[in-house]
Amino acid sequence: MSDDRDHDAVGPGTVADRFDLLVLTASDPRQAAIYERSVGRLVECGVLPVDDLLVVPDPGGRRVGSGGATLEAAAMAAMHLHGRSAGRSLRAIFRDRRVLVVHSGGETRRLPAFAGLGKILLPLPEVGPLGGSLTMLEAIVAESVALPGPRDGQFMVVTGDAVVPLRSTENVHLDRPGITGVAQRATLERGGRHGVYVADDAGRLLDMLQKPEPDEVRRAGGILAGVGDQGDEELLVDTGVLSFDPTSIARWLEAAGVDASSMESDSTGPTVGAGLLAAIRAGETGSVELYHELLKAMPTVLSAADFDALVEDPTRPARAKTLLDWRSKVIGMPFHVDVADSDPFLHPGTTSEFIDLVSAGVDATGPIRLDSHRAEIIAARDSVVEASTFDGADVTLRGRNLVSGVPAIRDLEMDVPGGGCVFLIPVDDDGRSRWIAIAHHEHDDFKTRILDQGTFGGRPMEHPSVRQRLESISGRPLEIEHTLREVPLWSVGTAAGSLRHAMAVLRGDAVGRGARISFADALGMLDPDRLLDHRDRLRADAIERSAISILRDRVDLSADALASLVTPRQAGRIADAIERAVPALAADAASARLAAAGHRFAIRAGRRSAGRGMRTALEIVGRSVAGPVEPSSDANTAIVLRDQAVWAASPVRIDFAGGWSDTPPICSDLGGTVVNAAVLLHGKQPIQAMAKIVDEPVINVHSVDLGRSRTFTTTRSLLAPADPSDWTTLPRVALQLAGIVPADPRASLRRRLERFGGGIVLTLYSAVPKGSGLGTSSILGATVLACLRRLVDPIEDPAWVVERTSLLEQMMTTRGGWQDQVGGVYGGVKITRTSPGPVQRPQVEPLVPPSGFLEAIEARSVLVYSGEKRLARDILEKVLGRYLAREPQALRIVDRLKRGAEAMATAIRDGDADRFCDGVAEYWALKRAFDPAATNDRVEAIAAAHAGDVAAWELPGAGGGGFVLMLARDDAAATRIRNRVDRHPANELVRRFPLEIDREGLRVTVL
Repeated sequence: MSDDRDHDAVGPGTVADRFDLLVLTASDPRQAAIYERSVGRLVECGVLPVDDLLVVPDPGGRRVGSGGATLEAAAMAAMHLHGRSAGRSLRAIFRDRRVLVVHSGGETRRLPAFAGLGKILLPLPEVGPLGGSLTMLEAIVAESVALPGPRDGQFMVVTGDAVVPLRSTENVHLDRPGITGVAQRATLERGGRHGVYVADDAGRLLDMLQKPEPDEVRRAGGILAGVGDQGDEELLVDTGVLSFDPTSIARWLEAAGVDASSMESDSTGPTVGAGLLAAIRAGETGSVELYHELLKAMPTVLSAADFDALVEDPTRPARAKTLLDWRSKVIGMPFHVDVADSDPFLHPGTTSEFIDLVSAGVDATGPIRLDSHRAEIIAARDSVVEASTFDGADVTLRGRNLVSGVPAIRDLEMDVPGGGCVFLIPVDDDGRSRWIAIAHHEHDDFKTRILDQGTFGGRPMEHPSVRQRLESISGRPLEIEHTLREVPLWSVGTAAGSLRHAMAVLRGDAVGRGARISFADALGMLDPDRLLDHRDRLRADAIERSAISILRDRVDLSADALASLVTPRQAGRIADAIERAVPALAADAASARLAAAGHRFAIRAGRRSAGRGMRTALEIVGRSVAGPVEPSSDANTAIVLRDQAVWAASPVRIDFAGGWSDTPPICSDLGGTVVNAAVLLHGKQPIQAMAKIVDEPVINVHSVDLGRSRTFTTTRSLLAPADPSDWTTLPRVALQLAGIVPADPRASLRRRLERFGGGIVLTLYSAVPKGSGLGTSSILGATVLACLRRLVDPIEDPAWVVERTSLLEQMMTTRGGWQDQVGGVYGGVKITRTSPGPVQRPQVEPLVPPSGFLEAIEARSVLVYSGEKRLARDILEKVLGRYLAREPQALRIVDRLKRGAEAMATAIRDGDADRFCDGVAEYWALKRAFDPAATNDRVEAIAAAHAGDVAAWELPGAGGGGFVLMLARDDAAATRIRNRVDRHPANELVRRFPLEIDREGLRVTVL
């Protein structure tokens, strides 16, 4: 998957309830391609709480075992992550990252219906976020992310064929240093089918046993004190869950020959030198097991001779030496075993177990459908139909059946005997799209050898009658070393023809002559694209049926990615359904998200009117801000005298971190966190407003900087629709919010002003270039509101001004947040936070750095007007559209913006100028990631002209033009930048301003 540079921009953060990277192991490139496509879409949709996906096939085209796959996955993860780490060590690469490795290679030979798809995509009997069945992988990731790992990062390894219920346990603590393994109490009989931990009373690992006999457990000291609920002896069965801290996984890799010491930031990452991993890749070790060999290497109780005997392979002379060398570097590492007190892990490892799992608790007759069309089928109890289409078919299931992957077949007739199972595989037969059907009994598997009582049809293949029939069909003698997987019984052809043949083979009916193919060969011919296309169509149907509930239930799903999973025609129908589902005059966040999703589905449908959905979404956001704000009374009266004037003046603001998080609906959903400063221009507060009471009952509005005036004599003209391009919109809306204009457009303005105490002359002045990026329009709104408030109320209330300015932005349809007005109303440098909710009440915390810090920053700062104008609304609507549509990158950026603001506040409190500059650089990278239109070539050229002297730079606000803030490497560099700007301006409008922080903020005076 593509690398998201928004992650690189911020760098490591706190360990959150997500994984930075999900690593899936795969048997081969074919299985890897299936995982990249199918799981990649789950990541893109936001179904999985992970930021990125990496699929790692076994190296060299050979199976390398769970231990080899773990080391390969860890090394590839380090290479994937290295560019995001400033350090040059393996520990630094994994520090502050959460990585989950899911072992997902293999064919599920005991559950062959899903051998082609992969065990992690096995469907479970629970509805997933996209309307279809929940997959094993979704369940595994949900459980794995639930428990926090070590504070400095986590590398977690789990098995892909079992769901361990970690969320419901209280005894597992994966946040400790070192390595932690998760076990469950189990009977000796169950332990004989899995790995078994032996630990002392403190939980320290003493030994690791693999499918041990009871006597082996007793000799190793693995019997637990006390007995189980049934009076049985118990042991600690391994769940397959391992958690490493960064130091531990780094030590494992270093011991295996992985080196990061000479790594450069622009290199491909760590290198693999001589050692265990290189030997695994070269095929010198064969399969290396994680639990039975690598974990067993760490306890000190096992002698070197015993370990040598364990790992020795006469056919591979160097194997034991290589593993002994690895052991010498990891022996004695901290390893703790935690015992989960949750239910036993879910492990549907055979066809019978899968049928039992899906059928559990189902009393009704009829088939149990998983991701299948609801066609009429005659079915006895415990019959499962998965990913199949039987429209117009005559199908009878006699009970305990599993039917999987059947496409639409015209005039299909099929009668499946009790216990019978059948599935179809799409194959590529020398460029031709064909099918192979496989049929078997629920107790058959494709893993047990014939000599070990492997069965077909539920009977041993060594039985003379079974053997004779199979040899007749295959046309060759059975080899007792083979399994059912290698016996050539199946035909290649159309879906209907191959299915008829497979059912005849299962039932014992006569079959025609022809070429036969084995299940093993069928998997080698698998057509992954057709396999996934078939399932994608069924998923698209499920999404269409449940689109509204899907979008309402999962607020983090990406509307774009979801729309990409359906056809354009389906997308059009979904867009229509969404438009009908959004209530008129809705004012809630859920409706805004739904309307934004409708916009993305309309785009997918190719509709010209697609923009209507986003306009609706933004209107809903505006109403959600206005709703909680109590309207001002329009019956108040003036308290200033006719010969007095109210004068208000404000600084502009420059934001250093966290911008965009203050903007509804982002702040309403998640709360906002912003660091900014009030700033003077040429030592003056450049935004001013003045109000005066006059005799004539009219309202006169003047703009000094625009040289424009207008007189209002009617309420209706003051309440005209908002238009951001009309300069009177801001004062008109401010007059409404201050309670001076009647709320009813039919009311007489003259009578209202007579009661008020007279007409009003309102004068506005902004000595800031339009589109500056310094919060000018919002701060002008705040200044006007403060000025008008003082006409009727002697008490200054900055919180009221900030809240009303946010409402003013929405009513003007400029959609701004609260950080601009906070930046201008409150003086100095501050961090401002809000809690989630429709009512945003910013909590302003002044930042008090060590003496001299602000002066040093001012000395290193060069503030330049670029001459590029822009309207923040244009950028803002694109950014809010991305957020409302739940693009995963947008959600990650918001999280990192807020974390970046907290880090910036810490840097200011500490007086760390270098970290301050780094924070500004990271902030600017995030703003560009949120919207590439935040910059352009002309603006970039202004900064590039001073690249050697600039430590960091940004465009304040939304970007797109306006001012450029450059932070020089030192005072001398700042002087050089100023001189170059003055001597060689990029255009005739470019000019420089000194940066001066205003400690006071908004001032309101009665003259």
